[in-house]
Amino acid sequence: MKKFYVAIAILCVSGLSAMQPCTLPCRNMECCEEVNDNRSPHVKIFINALYWQAREEGLDFVIKNSTGATFINSGSVQRAEFDWNGGFRVGIGYCDPGCPMGFNAYYTRFTTSGCDCVTTTTFPDVLFPVWSNPSTNVVTEQEAKATVCLSINMFDAQLSTVFSPNCCVDISPVIGLRYVRINQRFNINSNGGQSLGPIAFVLDDAITMKNNFWGVGPKVGINTTWGSWGGLSIFGAMDIALLYGKFDLTQKESIAFSDDVPATTFLDIKCNRFHITRPNLGLVLGLQWQRQMCDRRFDICLSAGWEHQYFFGQNQLMRFSDDVNPGVNTAVQGDLSTQGLTVAVAFSF
Repeated sequence: MKKFYVAIAILCVSGLSAMQPCTLPCRNMECCEEVNDNRSPHVKIFINALYWQAREEGLDFVIKNSTGATFINSGSVQRAEFDWNGGFRVGIGYCDPGCPMGFNAYYTRFTTSGCDCVTTTTFPDVLFPVWSNPSTNVVTEQEAKATVCLSINMFDAQLSTVFSPNCCVDISPVIGLRYVRINQRFNINSNGGQSLGPIAFVLDDAITMKNNFWGVGPKVGINTTWGSWGGLSIFGAMDIALLYGKFDLTQKESIAFSDDVPATTFLDIKCNRFHITRPNLGLVLGLQWQRQMCDRRFDICLSAGWEHQYFFGQNQLMRFSDDVNPGVNTAVQGDLSTQGLTVAVAFSF
């Protein structure tokens, strides 16, 4: 039994698949009866429509307190949230049923954004800034607004083959290469606070942050289909990739004051770059329908599934915490994930 659990764990950790349905070529099943059509090599074109939402740790921007500005003893944390948005995946594959061996290459793009605002005008409700540099000495605020933007671009190239332990199950291991580029923006604007540095009210506390990453690395995986009832089957895939790449971060905070006090830049990190390896996990599960046409010279596949992508340690922004030693900071180290519906259509000929 212990060996069985170890084998399952290895399978889960070593799976990086195409992460899109309709990619199990080289063999087809109808009503759990194997079809040996001896077809010639063929080409597959697939298009996916994505409707995902992203989630990320470390996007809190203000704490709202209902008992005044002395202590935070009745506070609620306000976070920026990404909206649901669409994306796409397009690709092409080649399969030789005689081997069987397949090659797939595809490109995935997903962009999203979000905006959150919190306001308080009646004491004892106050807002405590979260990202303001301690040297600003901003004590409370009346309004805060946060905007987030995210762009994910992925390119995959991979080889796959197929094993069939019985007539109703196909297992397709995958090896390949993945490139990922993730660009993020996190901006906060607040006003109504009072700075004890230059003693004046805050008209606009503008904090702009950039958190970009690119990485490339090997991937391995597994793609499966279960059963075939009139061309309908269940598919599932899991993945892991190790991406060696580079982070490029910038952070800046500038405050505009009232009472003719000049605007002041309290923080400006223009260059924060480093290289590191980050893992990427994925999972998709759904239903697909496949049908052969024109004497099995042409295939069509339709599918719908729920897909997850998980990127470890993507939020590398810095929180500064000491106005005496300005360099003291804590890295957020927050994870990024996407989840949502993936609908696909594929043609092979």
